[in-house]
Amino acid sequence: VHKFYNFLKSSGIKVSKNTLYNYVQALNDSFIIFPLKKFSRSYKSEEASMPKIYFIDNGLLTIQGVNDEGKLMENLVFVELLRRFDAEKIRYFLYNDKEVDFIIKDGNSVKKFIQVCYSIEDFETREREIKPLIKASELLDCKNMTILTWDTEDEVKIEGKPIKILPLWKWLISQNH
Repeated sequence: VHKFYNFLKSSGIKVSKNTLYNYVQALNDSFIIFPLKKFSRSYKSEEASMPKIYFIDNGLLTIQGVNDEGKLMENLVFVELLRRFDAEKIRYFLYNDKEVDFIIKDGNSVKKFIQVCYSIEDFETREREIKPLIKASELLDCKNMTILTWDTEDEVKIEGKPIKILPLWKWLISQNH
């Protein structure tokens, strides 16, 4: 909301932050958007964190001009995770600017990490996606790591930790949550 407020302000559009928060709450109440909380072992910290916003339908993103395949895939994965898990079990993880797109938790323990990336063929992209997984695995004691891509299937071991790389379509049709 803060970024959007600054964007509107710089565009010369006058709107209060309270109005924007009310709009966001109305969109949330009508199940058009879903805020995803940042994982923390502290309830208070989790509630105070800046959520990531996802839309119930990728069409709402494309009509806004979003054509980044990675963002569309990430939004799709979030919606599928909502179908598979209770919303309270889904979080994102951020540590020193390294982000894991999704974690699945059970109470205070973490069961799974999921990164979403259109293509992982580029070395820099691969590093950008893997490093946060490894760090999160160390900090949160979870070795169940998956990277969802458009069409790559592989399994790599980094520092002795296996990371599954799956095509999105295969993950979507799998019954293995």
